[in-house]
Amino acid sequence: MNVRQKVALLTASTALLGGVAMTAAPATAAAPPAAASDTCYTQSTIGLTCHYHYGNKWAERGSYGAHVAEIQALINGTTNYRDTSGGSRLTVDGDFGPATERAVRWFQRTYIGASAVDGIVGPNTWHALRGYRN
Repeated sequence: MNVRQKVALLTASTALLGGVAMTAAPATAAAPPAAASDTCYTQSTIGLTCHYHYGNKWAERGSYGAHVAEIQALINGTTNYRDTSGGSRLTVDGDFGPATERAVRWFQRTYIGASAVDGIVGPNTWHALRGYRN
C-alpha cells in the first residue's frame, strides 16, 4: 500500500468514525494527493506537521512509510533545500533513499550543526524538523 492509499484510507476511516458521509470519486493519475506535500502547519501538540505522520518514528536509509513522507514534506515545506545533483526538491514518496539521505544530512548541518550530521532522523532531528530550532 503506497502513501496515497494509506492517506486515503485514513481519511475515509476518520470520516466514517466521525459520522461524515463520503462519496468516492474515481481515482485519476493526475489527482493531487490527499495531503498537500508542501503545506505544513503548526499543531499545538507536536509542532509543524504536513499531515502524513504525527509521531517521531526513527528513519534512516532503507526506511519507508508515512513517517518518511512526513520528513520529506517537512524539508520541502519549511526549507529552501534543492538537491545538488539536479536542483530539485525532494519527491514525497515515503522512500528513504539516497536523495532523502542527502536532504536530511543537509538539514542537520544547516539547522542543527555539523556534529549532528549522520543522515538518520532520530529524536533530535525530529525536534528540529517540527520547528523547535536550537
